[in-house]
Amino acid sequence: MQKRMLLAISVMLVLSLSMAGVFTNVIASSLAATSPTLGAAGTYSVLAGETVTNTGPTIMPGNLGVSPGSAVTGFPPGTVGPPGTLHSADANAAQAQADSTAAFTSLDQSCDTTYPGTKDLAGENLVPGVYCADAFALSGVLTLSGSGVWIFKSAAALTTSSGSSVVGGDPCNVWWRVVSSATIGTGTSFIGNILAFTSISLQTGASLNGRALAQTGAVTLDSNTITGSGCLAQEPTPSTETPAATSENTQATATLLPVVAGLPSTGGGPIRDGSSPWILVILIGASAVALFYGLRSMRRDYLSK
Repeated sequence: MQKRMLLAISVMLVLSLSMAGVFTNVIASSLAATSPTLGAAGTYSVLAGETVTNTGPTIMPGNLGVSPGSAVTGFPPGTVGPPGTLHSADANAAQAQADSTAAFTSLDQSCDTTYPGTKDLAGENLVPGVYCADAFALSGVLTLSGSGVWIFKSAAALTTSSGSSVVGGDPCNVWWRVVSSATIGTGTSFIGNILAFTSISLQTGASLNGRALAQTGAVTLDSNTITGSGCLAQEPTPSTETPAATSENTQATATLLPVVAGLPSTGGGPIRDGSSPWILVILIGASAVALFYGLRSMRRDYLSK
């Protein structure tokens, strides 16, 4: 009888701890993907390390910049802003490049799902998380379901076929970390922030709801539509307020400080369900109560015999 009672107690403990572990892993997984802070790069639609080259009537709402290179061609006919402006090898572009590099490093997060070799995302329906592959391709439609943060980590390239698309999700919370270069094919409808170590090419007619940020190479554009103004941070603007007069009716000298028109863009933070820890607490509590009453019942039966 004692052996059977000890066995039952052991089984109950194992089940309780296993269930607690499962819920802990589910909660940890749902919080795994975290958007980086873009800092000064948050005001940019396009940022390159070497050069930006454009053909045709490309449009974008945010800044366009190059650093440490300085070559920008094709504007016009391309259009930058408003509110964005062009920054060529200036302090603003240099800071944006530094912040973009920091964000690229921050995106190197633990993988929830790892695909072998080159993964074609066409036909996939993916919930928030961190997805990793040697390289990513897209030859059709990728659907992003739910709300949260998606991170796609490519150890090499990102390449989309003509006419492919990404649907769903929030472009502010979709991140493509590309260790080499990204090529967005002709007519592709793409969303998210592309952070590439080398270069980014948006081929003829491709649209991007997000950003194209290349660290060391070029960004090549061709009659593209870049949107995503809702994800852009706003640069500080100087105050136009007139200083008040002194009591002697003489105007005081004042140092005007910039008015912060918006907080730096983080690209969207992870969505955290505050109820999740309580689910774990309730589960553990229920397991403890069940274990207590089970032991008491078994002890009563054992003593009665």
